[in-house]
Amino acid sequence: MNLVQRLGITTLSIATLVALSAAPLIASADNDRVREVRDLRPLTQRVEVAISHSGQALVRGAQVSAISGSTITAVTTAGASTLTWTVATDGSTTFLAASGGGSSLSQIAVGHTISFAGALSGTGLNVKATAVKNWTVGANERSVSGAVQSINSAGTSFVIGNGNDNKKLATVQLSGSTVITLNGATTSFTSIATGNKVKATGTANADGTVLTATSVIIMRPAISLRDSDLGKNIRQWFSNHGLGIFDKSGKDKKDD
Repeated sequence: MNLVQRLGITTLSIATLVALSAAPLIASADNDRVREVRDLRPLTQRVEVAISHSGQALVRGAQVSAISGSTITAVTTAGASTLTWTVATDGSTTFLAASGGGSSLSQIAVGHTISFAGALSGTGLNVKATAVKNWTVGANERSVSGAVQSINSAGTSFVIGNGNDNKKLATVQLSGSTVITLNGATTSFTSIATGNKVKATGTANADGTVLTATSVIIMRPAISLRDSDLGKNIRQWFSNHGLGIFDKSGKDKKDD
């Protein structure tokens, strides 16, 4: 049974898929690039399905009907036609929120609207997902950035300033589902330190003083060899061994 028979797609539907494949859709899979179709409807109301000749699938506007372990069951409905998708995820799957920030499988729930991309597998509508975007989580989110002023370890929250003499402060509240990343890798709340610059994304209260974060990105500055103790020790070592880069005080010769 070929793909057309398997999906029960009419000639008109095939033409629609061809048009979607040729038009700009939202994602890319290997060398089969697809980008966003220009559609004036809200993202959460769009249903788009594209399948490339190499078996790469892109689905947008699917409603989550069940979650079991790392597998998501989602349904796309267009008119009277309903397709049920089995979306397999693993450690290599990228999860995104509607705001574009990082997300996770744990933040997806039944009833959420998702988009996903990956390779078809097996004989049904099974997709091994490389990316899943949750259009429900983060739809009304905002992001704040600044330096961490203080940390409340017991309450898993911290206060940040806006970098403008910290005249405006905000409390960032974390939960067990908050995704924290450092240098692109997932980490824990204990990695956040006073002085770190962070970007927190989540839902703010009415006056913007408290942000309940779905994701936090830690942006630690690079170590300065000029000002850090490590840098001073390295400079002193070079000077003591007469390598001529620094003077005996450990300062750059050009600084004199």
